[in-house]
Amino acid sequence: MNTPRLALCPVDPQWIPPDDKRLDQFLQSIELSGKALPQPLQFLPGQKFLDLIAFMGCSPDIKLEPGDDERPFCLIHVQDQAKSVECHFGEHTHSPRCPKCRSPVKDWLDSIHRWMEGDATSLWECSTCHWQAAPWDFNWRQSAGFGRCFIEISNIFPKEALPQAHLLDTLQAYYGIKWLYFYQH
Repeated sequence: MNTPRLALCPVDPQWIPPDDKRLDQFLQSIELSGKALPQPLQFLPGQKFLDLIAFMGCSPDIKLEPGDDERPFCLIHVQDQAKSVECHFGEHTHSPRCPKCRSPVKDWLDSIHRWMEGDATSLWECSTCHWQAAPWDFNWRQSAGFGRCFIEISNIFPKEALPQAHLLDTLQAYYGIKWLYFYQH
């Protein structure tokens, strides 16, 4: 089973941060992320994590650091320099819908694998209306994302937490690009 994640990525899937504005350093400066873990670009949640990520429900049981038990805890993984556009999704990804006619893409998993293994710049064609668009232009209903740059927060189930508008606005103000979020589960 895949670890559930809340992920953020820029709206433009080709975008990566400039060298002088490293994403991992920025997330530490706003205290979304804290102490670095031994694995590259993985961090514990920072002091303002709970101010920037809103958890749903009256008493969510979220573990924010490792402990004596085996329960999984939240960690933040930063990927900011992929060579080409990647698709991040999980086992429970919704069938994407055509941006024009809203028909579901029935063979999306095979299509995405072919897209990732072959020409990741090719367009998809809707089998219903024959509209052509990039795979990221289809409506994935917040269950997949495309990019070369991702912020992933592990052990967050779909709809269990949301990035606060302040976090998304801060990322946009600093980098000059709008960010979106999705869930991998």
